[in-house]
This record gives sequence, C-alpha cells and structure tokens, in this order.
Amino acid sequence: MKDREAATPLYIDLDGTLIRSDLAQEMLVRGMTRPLQVPRILALLLGGGRARLKRHLAETVDFAADRLPYVPEVIAHARAARAEGRPVILATAADRLAAEKVAGHLGLFDAVLASDPGRNLKSEAKLEAIRDHAKGGPFEYIGNAHADVPIWREAALRGFVNAPASAVAALGEAGHRSLQVDDRPPMWRAALRAMRPHQWAKNALVLLPLLLSHGYSNPALVMISLMAFLAFSLCASGIYIVNDLVDIEADRAHPRKSSRPFAAGTLSPLAGVCLAAGLVGAGLLGGLVLAGPAFGVILMLYILLTSAYSFHIKQKSTIDVVTLAVLYAMRIVAGSVAIGAPLSPWLLNFSLFFFLSLAYLKRYIEMIRAPSPGRVASRNYDTSEADILGVFGIVNGGLAILTLSLYLNSDVVTAIYAGPQLLWLVCPLMTFWIYRTWLWARRGMIDDDPVLFALKDGISRITILIVAALVVAARYIPLHGVFP
Repeated sequence: MKDREAATPLYIDLDGTLIRSDLAQEMLVRGMTRPLQVPRILALLLGGGRARLKRHLAETVDFAADRLPYVPEVIAHARAARAEGRPVILATAADRLAAEKVAGHLGLFDAVLASDPGRNLKSEAKLEAIRDHAKGGPFEYIGNAHADVPIWREAALRGFVNAPASAVAALGEAGHRSLQVDDRPPMWRAALRAMRPHQWAKNALVLLPLLLSHGYSNPALVMISLMAFLAFSLCASGIYIVNDLVDIEADRAHPRKSSRPFAAGTLSPLAGVCLAAGLVGAGLLGGLVLAGPAFGVILMLYILLTSAYSFHIKQKSTIDVVTLAVLYAMRIVAGSVAIGAPLSPWLLNFSLFFFLSLAYLKRYIEMIRAPSPGRVASRNYDTSEADILGVFGIVNGGLAILTLSLYLNSDVVTAIYAGPQLLWLVCPLMTFWIYRTWLWARRGMIDDDPVLFALKDGISRITILIVAALVVAARYIPLHGVFP
C-alpha cells in the first residue's frame, strides 16, 4: 500500500478545497462593482460561456494570492506528498491565469490543470484531464463538492474538505480516505455574523424622535417605531454584506477584519449576494407597508446613499465623513417621518455636528491603528493626518454641545417641558461623554467604531440612560417652585 501511495500523484481542487472561498465568485462580485465592466460581464454571463467569463475576470480583476484563506490541513498534506516524492497538481475549474497565480505563490505544485476559454474544467471534464495527466494510473484527489463525485469514484485515495454529507455518502465505503477536514461553521451562523446584528444598535436612532416627541405612551406609535427600526436594520445588514463583499481584499489585509465571513471564506460570495438581496428586499417592503410610503422613500434614499458610500465615496477624503454623518441623521429623519412627528431644526443641527464628530473619530481611530505608516488601504487618508482629523472631530463635538446649550435656553424647551431645568444636566453629561470618548480614542482604547464603543462601555451606557431619564423626567416633573 505504501509503495502504491508513494507513486500516486496528488490532485488538489482550488475553490472550497485549497482555499475556503471561491475565486471566480469573488472576482465576479468585484467586477460587477465597476460600471464599465458590467455590460461585458453580463454578455459573457448570459451567452459567452463560463470559461470565457472566468478568463475575462482573471484578466481584469486582480487579487492578492498571499492573502487568500488557505486551508492549512490541505497545505500540510501537499507538503507531505512532495516530501515523499509524489507529484502534486492543482486541478481546478478556476481560470488558468488565476490558478497559476495561486500555484506560483505557494510553490507546491508540479503542474496546473485549469479552465481555459472554451473549456470549463469541472466534474467530468476535470476527471478526463486528470486521467490524461495520470496516464490512466491511480491518483489521489482532494475536493469539496457534489461536482467532485465522479472524480472521487475513480480516485484510489480520496480527500474531503467540508464536503456535503450526501456527496460523501454517495461514494459508499470503497476507497481509502486520505484527508478529512470538517471545520466550516453552519451557514446560518456565518450568515448571522455577516449580518452584524450588533450593528443594529445604531438604528436605535430611529427611536429617538419617539422619545423626544414623547410619543412613547402611544402603543401604535411605539409599534410603528419598532417596525421602522427593524426595516432599517434589515436593510443595513444587507448593505453591510455588500460592503464586505466589495472589501474582501482590504479586509484580508486587516488584522481583525480578516476574520469576517467573506474574507475568511466561511460564507461564499454567491450566498452573500442572495442574502443581501433578501434582506434589503424584506426591509424595504416591510418599511413601505408598515411605516408608510414616506418612510419607504427615505429608506430607499438611505440604501442608495449607503451603496454609493460603500462603492465610491468612502475612498474620498472629507466627503466620506460628511456622508457618514448624513447617514446617521437620516435615521432620525426616518424615525420622525414614520410616526408623523415634526422635524426639529435644533435636533437636525445638533445631529449634524455630533455625527460629524463621531465620523471623524472613526477615521481618526483607523489612522492611529493602521498597521504601518502611510496611505491607509481603501481610504484617502494618510496616517500623518490623524492629528488634523482629531482637531476636526473635537471642534464638531464642541459645536454640537453649543447647539444643545442654545436649544436648552430657547422658548421651545419651556413650551414642551414641565421641568426644563432638569435638561440643563444633559449638556455637561454630553460634554463629558464626547471628550472622554476622544481621550480614550487617543489612548488607543477604542477599536474602530465609537457607536459600538458607546454601547459596550459601562460608563457610556450609564450616561445614555441618565440622559434619557432626564428627558422623560423633564417632561412630567414641574420645577417652577424649585428654580427661579
């Protein structure tokens, strides 16, 4: 048996086997984000054949072979085979140009069998190519999908990498199993992580008009606000998925973001596209039906602006932070429209400055936490500009506090609140939170998102609760005899 194995060539699949992701799907998604490429891609997708489409993508969409999510067990198995003097061949339905780039990076393969224009090397076609290359002799094959069943049937040695149980069962017990890797998380778990439900907390801004208009005693308004929150959250999750699909290359270069489902290959790009479409569709339809057409229009504008930010705006300096601030403020506008509450110019002014401060804080954190000095990937900022970003953010935070203090001294407050004096405490609390957060960011104690920091940080949560309690108390508790 050992003598036979020593002479047996090893053929290894690429997508889903050597790497956890699918190169063609990744390049297709990224290619579709380039408007000038879309007509050509669609023409090839609809009538040009898969192999020609793969070649077009390989020629027009680059990828970093050194950052792909390789399966370490497969790499180790290939190295062990080479140490035994066995030929190791990359056998894949991926385009030859892409496959050879991967093979060149790893330096593990003696040959590459891959797709060329006019020939998609998958399933039976791949089996035929392996037969020819092995000259009809025994071979070992490592794969991952139903399409590999015909090849596994003829292989003397079989390797399985997260293969479907039904595919493995169809082979029976015949043949020697040389490798078994089962470490892919359930799809629902990877999908849930890609949706980033923890980010839904940002959409609580949709509920802010309900609090400030004091409509929380009306069950119908509460229900509408909650439906609006859910609609925004579903759409936001869909956009997060699209953003992650577009940012796969940048995420793989990031020490923390490289573990995201698409960058790590635990969720396929095709599954991501389907999931994103379903989430956005459900959120948009639900918002239109449950919160009204005006809310639906704002939600559509939010989706369009967020998409523009993901594909283009975030790569531009200054306009990116303004867009982030507008996207935060749109949640508040949507919440007001959903329940029919009038939009306060004071709230809009405060929101603009406050969210600009947070947007600059987000960029500032990215600059000071960049792995190396210089231009930051996918951002039009240099790490040397961190200090000026800090100045911009701190100034906008101060303007937000100034706007708040002017509002608290206006006639609008005395007309709405029974005890407006209680609201005076909101100003020092917000001042404390803004400048404490900036100080902690300067000390490197905030990862990358100040909003999530506010929700996880104990002192921030207490501050938010006290502010909310003061707003409610000021509405109902008269203090005319306590303060002049």
